[in-house]
Amino acid sequence: MKMLRYLILFLFVAGGVAEAQNDRTAGIGVVLGVEGQYVVIKRILPDSPAAAQQGVHVGGRITAIGQGEEPPVRVHNGELRQAVELIRGVKGTKVRLTLFSAGEDISRARVVSFTRGEIQEFTKWGDGVLLTNGTKAPDIEMSGLTTKASERLSDYGGKIIVLEFWASWCGPCQPRMAELQGFCAKYPEWKTNAVVIAASVDDEADIAAKHVKVKGWDRTHNVWVGTEARKAYHIDAVPTVYVIGKRGKIEAVNPTDIPEAVNGELEAGNPKPEARNPNTEIRRPKEGRDPKSETH
Repeated sequence: MKMLRYLILFLFVAGGVAEAQNDRTAGIGVVLGVEGQYVVIKRILPDSPAAAQQGVHVGGRITAIGQGEEPPVRVHNGELRQAVELIRGVKGTKVRLTLFSAGEDISRARVVSFTRGEIQEFTKWGDGVLLTNGTKAPDIEMSGLTTKASERLSDYGGKIIVLEFWASWCGPCQPRMAELQGFCAKYPEWKTNAVVIAASVDDEADIAAKHVKVKGWDRTHNVWVGTEARKAYHIDAVPTVYVIGKRGKIEAVNPTDIPEAVNGELEAGNPKPEARNPNTEIRRPKEGRDPKSETH
């Protein structure tokens, strides 16, 4: 199943992805996703401007965003990045969302005004500038969900690694995680040559552990990672997946087809022998004869 069916970005809108550490920028504290043609509010962060505003709810569809007294800008066809750039701004300034609730007709859309503020939770995330192919994969610390044991990504050196970042609260992560469970059974050669690591970015490891137990997701290597891992891999959105080659370098970032990326690496590392051509085959010389004089 193609990965892009589920690749929906969830951004903590806290004043811009690459500028999160800049105190001149701020946001309203919502996690955004895409459903069909709309940018949708998936989560509202506690102690944020959005949490204090009764006119905004999870599931709200955003149709336009206005800054200060400027005319609102229409959000086109679920353009998540466009929405992020419009919502971010200077702390203390105003931003207006035109939105309607799930199940309502778009004619019921209303305007809700916010004052941008600092969002502390955003500091746990990366800048969204994902690592590129050929980059050496950072060696991050991980904690097993069931064993609680500390481990490192380098423990799996020499294997192809599918490193999937996900969260229990992420809707598109759920079918992706379910899909990952079947890869090793479907591709037997993965069992000794590859490992599928599902790295939870939930606030607490216990939340993820309970979730995978309920779902029965026990065919992936399930771990929990903290802030340093998210930043090392520049994660500002889930699901996000990296395919890391046997030599420890990034080989694919959010590939449209994970098995294709992994199997391509397997084939590259194990080239098929060339077909033998009897007309050009060099035969073993007979004893006592000069091999240079052998006729073929």
